[in-house]
Amino acid sequence: MSRLHPPQDVSAAQPARDEPDVSNRQDRADGSDRADGADEFHRFMRTWATGITVVTSRRHGRSVGCTVTAFTSVSLRPALLLVCLADGSRTLATLRARGVFGVNVLAGDQTALAGHFATAPGDRFATVPHHLVDGVPLLDAALATAVCRVERACPVADHTLVLGRPSHYGVLRKAVVPLIRFNGASSPLGT
Repeated sequence: MSRLHPPQDVSAAQPARDEPDVSNRQDRADGSDRADGADEFHRFMRTWATGITVVTSRRHGRSVGCTVTAFTSVSLRPALLLVCLADGSRTLATLRARGVFGVNVLAGDQTALAGHFATAPGDRFATVPHHLVDGVPLLDAALATAVCRVERACPVADHTLVLGRPSHYGVLRKAVVPLIRFNGASSPLGT
């Protein structure tokens, strides 16, 4: 039987000698590394592979949607999921006002669709086949879809975390690999 040791006070711990201290690092002359560490954080996050979704909503007859990689499950009982949207997003404003949103998981062959919902101006749904479930636009060609009721919205820095309770699910394309984002590029899982 192993013996547990009491926790040690690490408040005065110093970094190991072989670890570089980056807390006081100077900005590079070309400005690529900011003093706040945002560039290093961005490079770090590019190493995390994540699925790609399109979050959608609709209000007053107008559908909105945007590409989102910050999406995850929160709990199974009750079923809850989380999406993270930029504060200035039309999609966030609409889903807050309406209280409902859709999540469309993209398949590996939908890189162009991810780009479209990330950058297209105007009505992003004008040329994209979709249907409404509970008044929420869902993409016809998505790998899987869910319609969620907003449980809570929590502003954090320049984004808002939106907790949703799914009320409808659909797996539209079976045996298809998902689209992922890794190192700044989108590709099918496994390529």
